[in-house]
Amino acid sequence: MKLAEAFGCKGILCSDPKDLDDAINEMLAYDGPVIFDCRVEKHENCFPMIPSGKPHNEMLLSADADAFKSGAVLV
Repeated sequence: MKLAEAFGCKGILCSDPKDLDDAINEMLAYDGPVIFDCRVEKHENCFPMIPSGKPHNEMLLSADADAFKSGAVLV
């Protein structure tokens, strides 16, 4: 949050799933740039994901997102 403030942004930290909705609403209600630090379980797959050292155009999507993008029908 201090890094966000150093860049003139609002910093929001959310580390408890119970607080996620309120944190997202706070972020959306703020009139200006926001850096939203959402802590997740270390082994959770959070998509889209940019692997370390890779550019943003090589982000990984979930299997469902890839299937949807290719026109596959999800059942």
